[in-house]
Amino acid sequence: MISSASSRSNPSSFLASLLKPSTRTQPAPQTRTQPSEGASAAALRNKMFYTDSFESSPSARTQSLPPTPTTRPEGAGSDPLGADALVPASSHDASKDYPALSYADDKQYNGQPLGFWKKNVWDSAIKSGAAPEEAALLVAQVMQEGGTDFNKSGDATNYGPFNLNKDLLQTYGKHLPDDLQKLNGSSPEAIDLNVRNALDAMRAVGANNYLHHVRGGRTNFEHPGQRISDNPNVKGDDAFAFERSLTNNARLFLEAFQSNPSSLTDHQRFASDIPNI
Repeated sequence: MISSASSRSNPSSFLASLLKPSTRTQPAPQTRTQPSEGASAAALRNKMFYTDSFESSPSARTQSLPPTPTTRPEGAGSDPLGADALVPASSHDASKDYPALSYADDKQYNGQPLGFWKKNVWDSAIKSGAAPEEAALLVAQVMQEGGTDFNKSGDATNYGPFNLNKDLLQTYGKHLPDDLQKLNGSSPEAIDLNVRNALDAMRAVGANNYLHHVRGGRTNFEHPGQRISDNPNVKGDDAFAFERSLTNNARLFLEAFQSNPSSLTDHQRFASDIPNI
């Protein structure tokens, strides 16, 4: 993950109501037992209900969002949880999480500043049908990872701004390009591919198991309680601590965005001081 910024080494009300998943549910149609509301009034009410600056067709987005698996995916070490459960429930606890960091970052990652990645990953995720919590979790990964780490090989080879490894991509990705190197660019097409494959994996195994795999590969995916590092700074429940830290950062980003939408394009990083494994 981070070399200058990665989870494997140290990195130096209206809008809120729109972002709640419950507001995206199709309202029950009016019946003939409610004569007080005319057709034109009902049409206006529905139009106002669906006003959303993030997507042009919220009903289509909701229908495209598959549920979190209800049973443990084959090989996964934990029961699956969706981002919509993980992100709102997260809370900072220094005894359980890696120390949180928040600072303005003027570095370039894969040739682009942090604000570029935050906005383009968010926009791509929402366009692809992500719930706000899923999109925020992907932004949290970008804020944590920084640039692509090219120091891995084999099934552990990392690709794209999320540093997803080859094993995860080939096992769970449904939108893989003919050459995985195409994931390493910063074009809209490359970002869309990275986002869609990350969402594929997150929805196939649950957001928690996805983060375990991101942190420690298949070993932590299957055995998230297993210690896989000799680094004494790595927590004993590292895969879970990584999961908690990333979801904390996603929540902080989402809260900042709800409070001030312009924060989507700024260079403020919400990350964690996560040691090498």
